[in-house]
Amino acid sequence: MKNDKFLIGIVIGIVVLVIVSLTVVLLRRPGEESYIADDTPAGVVHNYYLALQRKDYEKAYSYLSDDLKSKPDLDKFIRDLDNYGRQSDASLQIGETTQTDGHAQVDVAITTYRAGGIFDSNTYTDRNTAYLQATPDGSGWWLTQFPYPYWGYDWDNEE
Repeated sequence: MKNDKFLIGIVIGIVVLVIVSLTVVLLRRPGEESYIADDTPAGVVHNYYLALQRKDYEKAYSYLSDDLKSKPDLDKFIRDLDNYGRQSDASLQIGETTQTDGHAQVDVAITTYRAGGIFDSNTYTDRNTAYLQATPDGSGWWLTQFPYPYWGYDWDNEE
């Protein structure tokens, strides 16, 4: 009898955990992430990535430096990103920011999630760096390089 009450308690606990887990998953809204102030290098990196995830290409394009040697026009920008097979099931983690003389480096980790088996998470994390320069008036930041596949391989090469 005592064991039966213990077993019933365990089963009730499991049922409650399952209900809570399902509630959290169902109430979570995709795209809850919001833009932040883009007056810091980390803010620009965050907003550029979020704009790409939301397919707000014009906003993402506005973060590209005018000093890129082969800066694409907006149409090429969109084509390049679509051709590189950008992953929508990915997340960005922003790390340390280093600033010197109008330039900045932001450490980023982009984790891509792919469907896998029960025991295989199929996640891949690429640790890389985003490079930025201060805008001419010094009030903001522009991207000069960002990790693949969120950046065209030829955007900073001379034609």
